[in-house]
Amino acid sequence: MLEVNIKKKIGSFILDVNFDVDKEILSILGPSGSGKTVTLFCIAGLIRPDSGSIRLNGRLLYDSEKRICLSAQQRNIGFVFQNYALFPHLTVNENIAYGIRNQSREAISGYVQELLDLMHIPDLGKRYPREISSGQQQRVALARAIAPAPDALLLDEPFSALDTPQRERLEYELIGIQQLYKKDFLFVTHDLAQGYKLSTRLAVFDAGHLAQCDYKNNVVTRPANQTVAKLTGIKNLMEGYVLSIDGENVKVAVPELERPLQIDNHNCNHLVVNQPVFVGIRPEYVELAVEDGENTICCQTCQLVDGVTSIHGRFNASSDTDKKYNLEVDLRRCSKITAAEGCSCLLYFPPERLVVFDR
Repeated sequence: MLEVNIKKKIGSFILDVNFDVDKEILSILGPSGSGKTVTLFCIAGLIRPDSGSIRLNGRLLYDSEKRICLSAQQRNIGFVFQNYALFPHLTVNENIAYGIRNQSREAISGYVQELLDLMHIPDLGKRYPREISSGQQQRVALARAIAPAPDALLLDEPFSALDTPQRERLEYELIGIQQLYKKDFLFVTHDLAQGYKLSTRLAVFDAGHLAQCDYKNNVVTRPANQTVAKLTGIKNLMEGYVLSIDGENVKVAVPELERPLQIDNHNCNHLVVNQPVFVGIRPEYVELAVEDGENTICCQTCQLVDGVTSIHGRFNASSDTDKKYNLEVDLRRCSKITAAEGCSCLLYFPPERLVVFDR
């Protein structure tokens, strides 16, 4: 288990995070400048925190109170950089073998070939990085990182420069590698879909702090705050207040809409009547409706944009106030109900898909 509890000030930026990774892939999600890479550098021993502790499988790598700070070489942590950082003057074989110690030349050669086979690049050992594709370079970087048998592996947006087919293949292979080695993997990404696919848990960073760290489904369906909601794809966020709480149902008034919304209570945490809240829903969960009813809002269709698998629409909700609330909706192509620009339609908000949290 990797346990991280550190603080680091860099200029006006303050990193203050506390989380753990337990034989899994934990994805760190957050905007640029939120402290994701700095955290990896602190864990790897490339940056020294100001205070706190880092523990890996019970061994202290850093502890400010005990004045322990192991060097990067002593930590036995693998690192895959965003730009691969392969040595251009070394062959693929030599790059992968670089960190292997205390083995015979024959043993190293055989082990390197095993890793090449594992990465599906068995015949590239004698080539130089400039002679192989970006996807192949990434496989080499990954093989080099796991070659010394690290106790943990840190990956800093390693697939961001790859095209979609290469990225998807490497994502599935990374999952297989983690299941094979059963080590702690920490994966930094800007892509929610990628982080969700790879991980059991998500850690959402915001301005140097941990906004939420939980199982991925909980992060997506029960965001802790507005920042987490936006980062996890909830584009429709509306201000409101709690009208009533009745058993498994919570009714929230939303001034921008013409009627209150009914929400399943399992999506609500410790709410009270009259409490100011945010209500949110992902664009793909909003549905077109035929008949008016509960959680159905009359809207004006402003814009429809064709997508590969869905039609993205923007709608103005009817309102008694001067404000117009723009709703974003991903309409399924297979739906029997259609919308047209400039026309009115009914949008339905499923109670079990709505999320609500304190404002």
